[in-house]
Amino acid sequence: MRSLGIDIGSSSIKIVEVQNTAKGFQVSQFFEHALNIAPGTDQDLQIIEFLREFVTHYDHNQTRFILGLRPDRVSIRNKFFPFNDRIKIAKSLAFELEEDIPFSADNAIFDAKIVKTLGTGAEVLACAAPKVHVQNLIQRAQDIGVDPFLISSEGTAFANVYERWNEPPPALIPPSIPIESEQDNRPVRHVQLTLNIGHTRTLVTAFEGNSLIAVRSILWGGKNIAEAITAKYEIPFLESIKELQTKAFILTNKQGATFDQVTFSDTIAKSVREMARDLQLSILELKSEFNAQIHSIGLTGGVSQIQNLGPFLTQLLEIPANRVSALEAIPNVLFDRTVQNGAKAGIALGLAIEGFKKPRNPPINFLRGDFAKENHQLKMFWNKWGHTAKVATAALLVLFVYSSLRESFSLSLADRTQEVLKDQAKSVAGLKGKNASESGIRKYIRENKKRAADLKTLASVANMNSALDIVKKINDATPPKTAITLDVMQLQVVDNRVLMQGYVNSAQEITTLQQSLTNISDDGQIKTQKTTLSPMTGRTAFSFSFIVDRGVQKVTR
Repeated sequence: MRSLGIDIGSSSIKIVEVQNTAKGFQVSQFFEHALNIAPGTDQDLQIIEFLREFVTHYDHNQTRFILGLRPDRVSIRNKFFPFNDRIKIAKSLAFELEEDIPFSADNAIFDAKIVKTLGTGAEVLACAAPKVHVQNLIQRAQDIGVDPFLISSEGTAFANVYERWNEPPPALIPPSIPIESEQDNRPVRHVQLTLNIGHTRTLVTAFEGNSLIAVRSILWGGKNIAEAITAKYEIPFLESIKELQTKAFILTNKQGATFDQVTFSDTIAKSVREMARDLQLSILELKSEFNAQIHSIGLTGGVSQIQNLGPFLTQLLEIPANRVSALEAIPNVLFDRTVQNGAKAGIALGLAIEGFKKPRNPPINFLRGDFAKENHQLKMFWNKWGHTAKVATAALLVLFVYSSLRESFSLSLADRTQEVLKDQAKSVAGLKGKNASESGIRKYIRENKKRAADLKTLASVANMNSALDIVKKINDATPPKTAITLDVMQLQVVDNRVLMQGYVNSAQEITTLQQSLTNISDDGQIKTQKTTLSPMTGRTAFSFSFIVDRGVQKVTR
């Protein structure tokens, strides 16, 4: 049995073939077909023509075709349920997401991925997709000539590359602190981010260990850089794309670079900063929602191949950012593990793996409800035993009515009590629906306190000076070469404290340097301390420590 993950992007189509074998599975082939991305081009026709020809090489009875909805077409929320039964969770999704999704629950298809179980409860990624997007993808599959085995979400499918997808979700002991306790008492969650940077969008996935806990989408990609290059150099868009794919780089040190190199680097860096700002907001959101500590950022996708993109993002975000390959953790890959294949195959590979997931850890599948695939065996069974089933159902119905009448009076009293509570919650706190309860009122208070704290935190770091800004201030304050002969051997900026060590020619030059640095010190003091540098003939070593203003405002609570 084969599983084909088809990633239909905005600049190319990526397809990964995974085969099921007696010893597991193997990733047998990877295909990429570039699309015409010139403005005004009808890509739908290109996609249909290519895929219609491509799928003719496969036996449809022995192949599972897996398609995925783009992250911007699926609403994903991290929820905690007090039970871990998948059927109960599935029935509760529409109610739980009713006020969290930006579209009507009546026009959506729901599914859920269990992140982990905590005793009798479960942490869940609840997914909702508008029916119109599911219908459009089904129609595209029909135009191609395939019957999709399932329609998943690209965001959750991408996590298969890093998760233990063939094992059940981790079962953990519930923490001593309740999940919905006060925000300040929540345990720190150690999180790694992975950015899949494509042509028009960037997929942000957050992992705690090997478990996906959040998915975000940033409306930024290589197209933004190409448009910036086009505007700067007044060249055609397709030529900008070619320059981006073959020559793109960001200079981390402009010393010795030509004017043209600096201009080209600055053009790309300016566009990347736009993505970094949106990413900073996503990071703040993750920190607020999960009390998360971000340890690292992995970069994949075609645009991640820009030279020095990782070091540049590390400087901007002050979080280590490095390239990662979607193939490095996957065994039994039968094609070349090149850097380009590892960067581009992630989503298609994750979709292909969705076709082999077991019921203990099932895939996300939006082919349900109005779009559920017809079961012919069930239809034959109903034709044979339908009359008997109707009689049995009628008997059960009588039994249930009798049972319900016994409890009707007590339930009516309970309902009346609940209505009174909802009325009070609505009139006092303005809460409606499921929030009009004791837990809803507490949640309302916590969310408003958290929102106020987040706004203060964001305001405090809005104008924060980066480490490079501090280095520039030091450089501007240093006396000219005619005044002192300075060799800086160590310059370290930690929070608002700076450690600077080096050599000058005399003690008089140390005094001159110390006086010039006083202007950038926050308290006007430059402290001299014992240097750790080795003595040098004809030079005098120095070591200064002083405090600078990073522009961070104090947050009062």
